[in-house]
Amino acid sequence: MFGMNGKKICPIGVDLGSGYLRVVQLGQNEQGLFLQSAALRANPEDTEFRSAAWQHWAAETTRDLVRKNDFRGKSVVTAIPSDDLFIDPIRISRSALKQINEILPQKLQHRLPFPVENALFQHVVIDAGEKNDSDAVDILAISANREDINRHLAIFEKAGLEVAGISMWPTAMTKSFMSFFCRRKNEEDATAILINVGTNHTNVVITRGPNLLFARVMSIGYIQLEQGQMVQRLFSEIDACMQYFSDSAAAAPIGRIVFLAGTGASQTLCDKLAGLAQKMQVAAQIGDVLSAVEINHSPECLIDRRNCKVDWATAFGLSLDGLN
Repeated sequence: MFGMNGKKICPIGVDLGSGYLRVVQLGQNEQGLFLQSAALRANPEDTEFRSAAWQHWAAETTRDLVRKNDFRGKSVVTAIPSDDLFIDPIRISRSALKQINEILPQKLQHRLPFPVENALFQHVVIDAGEKNDSDAVDILAISANREDINRHLAIFEKAGLEVAGISMWPTAMTKSFMSFFCRRKNEEDATAILINVGTNHTNVVITRGPNLLFARVMSIGYIQLEQGQMVQRLFSEIDACMQYFSDSAAAAPIGRIVFLAGTGASQTLCDKLAGLAQKMQVAAQIGDVLSAVEINHSPECLIDRRNCKVDWATAFGLSLDGLN
């Protein structure tokens, strides 16, 4: 939508995670992107994530946050939580792409954590670049349970909001990376690994510019990392992701590591990532989207950049999904 003075306002991005509910709206003017409004609530400790009580809390809280802050309109872009989105890389013949809608249920029926008859499927064809001269094609197969999607949509219906789109966390992470940390041509051409540590999960994406090459969610987040031995396990799994990618048709040297995190990110993780980057001889950085965007300094936009331990990259990417 277009506001006054030629400003373009994005849809409201809503990231319903297992630790926090993040609501954000970006806009664009002649100076570039700006933060129209943002609001945050921690999930109630006595309420199980995804339970009926949590869904009621999420609907009521989302409605209140949008009403009481400086958000514009009711259009929302959201994403299925990491718990509910199944992502698995598969390889098929190029000729089989024409039958991909029939092939995905066959390939995934024994891997899915829910009945295949309840599954909705999407896929991303991995761009292997000029070197892809074989008949084999790598695919990121993506699936979600229809019932989980319906429950997710019901939250926004109860909140009185209109869902303009359901995106995916890998796409949202990539959009934030491209918009805030990939502004030069040589950065677009480099293959980068994006790491986003949440409350109970770590999401990993490998991308070349806007082209998604790999995505995986790991059941290790800040809560689990409080146990010291889990740090080494997390980095072993990150290493396994890079090894899997190196064996794919799209394999290319990774040129950047971006830790999508707030300024209050764990020093232990930062040190570990710096060590990994030194070992790989590549550049590494903390990608804090709050520090990369102009904030609308209205009384309603109460977001503090200082020592922020909450990451906003996925929520920002969801709002950007509506910016054309």
